[in-house]
Amino acid sequence: MKALSSLALTGILLLHAVSLSGQESTRRISVFRDSLDNAIDLGDWLVNKKGVLIVPSLITEPAVGYGIAGGAVFFHSSYSEKSGPPSMSGVLGGVTQNGTYAAGLFHVGYWKQDRIRYMGALARTYINLGFYGSGNTGSLGEEPVNLNMDAWMLVQQLKFRVAESDFFIGGRYLLFDTKNTFDAPIDIPDFTGEEFSSTLSEATIRVDLDSRNNVFTPTRGLFFSLAGTYSDTWMGGDALYGRLGLTLIGYIPAGNRFFIGLRHEGTYSLGDVPFYARPIIMMRGAPLMKYQNRNITLMEAELSYNVYKRWYINGFTGIGNAYENLEDFEQGKSVATLGTGFRYLIARKLGTNMGMDFAVSNDDFAFYIVFGTAWLR
Repeated sequence: MKALSSLALTGILLLHAVSLSGQESTRRISVFRDSLDNAIDLGDWLVNKKGVLIVPSLITEPAVGYGIAGGAVFFHSSYSEKSGPPSMSGVLGGVTQNGTYAAGLFHVGYWKQDRIRYMGALARTYINLGFYGSGNTGSLGEEPVNLNMDAWMLVQQLKFRVAESDFFIGGRYLLFDTKNTFDAPIDIPDFTGEEFSSTLSEATIRVDLDSRNNVFTPTRGLFFSLAGTYSDTWMGGDALYGRLGLTLIGYIPAGNRFFIGLRHEGTYSLGDVPFYARPIIMMRGAPLMKYQNRNITLMEAELSYNVYKRWYINGFTGIGNAYENLEDFEQGKSVATLGTGFRYLIARKLGTNMGMDFAVSNDDFAFYIVFGTAWLR
C-alpha cells in the first residue's frame, strides 16, 4: 500500500500540472482549488474521482537505486458515492538503475460499509539488493555482496471488523517462489555455491486496532497490530518456522500547531527462518536488507509543526537493532536515524498531506516522496 500511495501522489500532481497548463476553462481549473481559501487542493477531485487513473512515480529507495514506476488504477466508485474508501484494482510496474524491475496486479476492496477489508496481489519481481549478512550467515562488513532475487509473489489478505468497534481480525497468505543468485559465494549452512531456489509459504493471523482520525495523515489516535506467522513444509514452504510481530503507532496533538507521533515495532522469529526472509529494520534513512537478523526492534519519534496555513515542517529520529537472540542483543546490528521534511495539505476535505523527507543513518542518506504519513498502515 505504501508504494501504491506514492504512485498515486505523483500521478495526481502530474495530472494537476497538465490540467492547469492545458485547460482554458476557469471551471476546470477550479476543480483543483479549495473553495474555502482558493489554495491548490485536490480534495474535491479525489472525493469525486471514479474510473481509471494513470499514475507515474519515482523510486528513491537506496537499496535498489533511483528509478521510475507507473500504473493504472481503477476506482470502482468515488469516495462521496460510497461514503467511505472506494475499492480499487490496478496494474503496477517499475524499474531502477541497478537493474531491479517488478510488475503486478492488485485489488483492494472495502466491502459491507467497511466491515470487510480485502487485499490481493500477484507480482513478478527481479530484485538486486546488497546483502550484508544475517544471523548465522556471518558478517560481511560494510561491503555487501549483491543478491539477485528472481521471484513470483502472491498475497491474499482478509480482515473483518468486530461489531461496531475499531478492532479487526483476519489473516494473510504469502507465497514467494524465488531463484536467488549471489555475485560471490556466501558461507551459509546447508548451502554451497552462488545460486539456489527457495519457496516461502506463510499463513498469518492478525488482530488490529485502528482508532486514528485519518488513515493517510493522522493527528490523533492509535494503531495496534499483533500478528503470528506460521510456515511448514506441508504448506509447500522450505522449512518449519514462525514469527511474532507487534506494531504500535500513536499520534498526539500538542496544541494547535504541534503534533507528535510515536512508533514501536518488534518482530521475533521462531524455528528455521530462511536467511533472506528474516525481519529487517524499516526506517527512513536505513536501506532495506542492511539491518536484518532473526529478531528486530525499533522506535521512532516525529514532531510536526504547522508553520503557515497549509505548510508543515517535521523532524524525526529513530533507533533500531537487529539481533540473533536476547543474550546477544548488545552485539546486534544497530542503527540510528535522523531526518527532516516538509508537508503541504493537498486535500483539506480528506485531511491529507504530501511532501518529502530527507534522512541520514549510520552511513547512508536517502530522500523519499511521501503521501500522508511515512508510517502508512
